[in-house]
Amino acid sequence: RQEPGAMNPSLRRLAQSGGLLAAAFALKYPLIGVPNVEPLSLAFFALGYAHGARWGLFVGIAGEAIFATFNPLGMPIPQVWAAQILGMALTGMAGGLTRPFFDPIRSDRIKAAFASIAGIGVTLAFDILTNLAFAATIGPFWPVMIAGIPFAAIHVLSNALLFALVFPILSRWLIRPIHPVVTSSAP
Repeated sequence: RQEPGAMNPSLRRLAQSGGLLAAAFALKYPLIGVPNVEPLSLAFFALGYAHGARWGLFVGIAGEAIFATFNPLGMPIPQVWAAQILGMALTGMAGGLTRPFFDPIRSDRIKAAFASIAGIGVTLAFDILTNLAFAATIGPFWPVMIAGIPFAAIHVLSNALLFALVFPILSRWLIRPIHPVVTSSAP
């Protein structure tokens, strides 16, 4: 039962998701020329953490489909487009699945270390999926996979740092209780 004046949980989830994804998109566009530095992975992971694995899966699919389709550098080939969406869907889902491990952690330093490890894991999964799709489509397979290593390294390192620095703060913001607005009726 919802307290009078409290925000509807579904509306809160939608507002947080829209706001965080808009901020991530707004931060990504100026970075478009910097290969593989992006805040979207963190946003999808954090939304999954806050609202569950299914919601993380959904926002990962929807958000990445929008971004990959309207990327200022152009839409990727269909196989890579699908791999990008799958990778970010898994990233959002991972946020929800890892919440039980994060919740007992009270120290921001330890939470940052675990967030960095999570960022490395989801980014490696994303890069493996997208590089496999690219290599299998355009080939030759091994030279394309090897050529992707430096770009994956940038992606992994930048997300490790971004997750460590921002996730502890973002996770508190997303799950903090919202108290109803108290109004008084003065005579």
